[in-house]
Amino acid sequence: MPEFTYRGLKPDGSTVNGQVSARDRSDAVRRLAQSGVQAFEVNESGSKQAEAAAQAEKKAAEKASRSASASQAKAGTASDTAKGGSGGRVRLTSSQVIFFTEELSDLLAAGVQLEPALRLMESRGESGPLREVTTRIRSLVREGVPLSRALGQASPSFGPLYCNLVAAGEAGGALEDILRRQVTYLQTLSELRGKVLTAMIYPAFLFLAGVGVTILFISFLVPRLTTMIESSGRPVPPGAKVLIAATAFLRDWWWLLGILVALVVAGFFIAIRHPAIRPSWDRVKLRLPLFGNLQLRRFHVQFLETLSNLLANGLSLIKGLELSRGSTDNLHLQQQLIQVTAQVADGGSLCRALEKAGVFPQSLIDMVRIGEQTGRLGESLAKAGERLDRDLNRAVERLSAFVQPVIMVLMAIVVGSMAYLMITVIYDTISLLRQQ
Repeated sequence: MPEFTYRGLKPDGSTVNGQVSARDRSDAVRRLAQSGVQAFEVNESGSKQAEAAAQAEKKAAEKASRSASASQAKAGTASDTAKGGSGGRVRLTSSQVIFFTEELSDLLAAGVQLEPALRLMESRGESGPLREVTTRIRSLVREGVPLSRALGQASPSFGPLYCNLVAAGEAGGALEDILRRQVTYLQTLSELRGKVLTAMIYPAFLFLAGVGVTILFISFLVPRLTTMIESSGRPVPPGAKVLIAATAFLRDWWWLLGILVALVVAGFFIAIRHPAIRPSWDRVKLRLPLFGNLQLRRFHVQFLETLSNLLANGLSLIKGLELSRGSTDNLHLQQQLIQVTAQVADGGSLCRALEKAGVFPQSLIDMVRIGEQTGRLGESLAKAGERLDRDLNRAVERLSAFVQPVIMVLMAIVVGSMAYLMITVIYDTISLLRQQ
């Protein structure tokens, strides 16, 4: 049997290092869990001599890299800045992230190890951002950096949620499954974004037409209308008074309104990123019409799939819950999972802890209760995840079909109200002039 080196936690919380013989990585994690060790890093190794040689080679490579980076730092900084990456990191489009994830998942599922899979992806890819990111990731992985950290260091396009899920897949030995599900999630998200953008084309055209008509009225028609009313010597109609006052205000103070709107928008985005406000804002996002429920459902599916994979690969329930917190970047949901983990660690049942959290549906809680009673919690979680995933896909389809008519109705109300007000003013003015 091959040897695996590991790092983990003993029941008393102390860290332990060692080696274990197992058929594969999943079997190694399972054996360690049975012995009371919660592994958080498991890597296949050869003999001690080979491992020592690998360590010496790694140190030599790091030394050479440091000496080379000193001469390349100036040019490298300039080139990375020109690419627009955050801190020199290259950004990818959503389609490139999906392609990278799908190809890596297929290679891992075919039995190719991580570093050779990245090498194949690097050699097959054309020159561009995707190949450069793949090269950076492979270089970091060769230096011993876990894939989850290498992704975040190579490109900001792999967000915290993506990296956390990859970390959970590495710990549970189910990286290809996590990546395959991530492909499905990213494709669904991309399709929804595309449908929303498509649905916005006609309403946006209506909005721009309404803005153009408004500018025409303010700059040309209303001033002439004002002159006609003043020359008639008759009282100004109430609707005309409102329109004339609004037009004069916008014409004189449009720059101030623009500054105020920009300040409000900037202040809002700064505020929701503050650590003290972010959890409250994340809780509010879950209550938004349409999209809040969709986000919550996506969390349920992601949480169930991640936890079931971790349990199926030998991790304990508490360790699985700790790693499953990375299945969402919503701080409010993360806080609820922290409380769930604490209650289970104190001896409580998982179904009761999920029920107290208040963010899980009753159908999910019932499946967890059945799994705990039958001793097949992992299978129950996987089945619940499949069921909720089907429900989520149907909800996405309904939302996609609902978005376009809603936006069109809202824009019709706005544009129609503006047109009605202006036509009413014109009609009242013409009626007033006819009475002379």
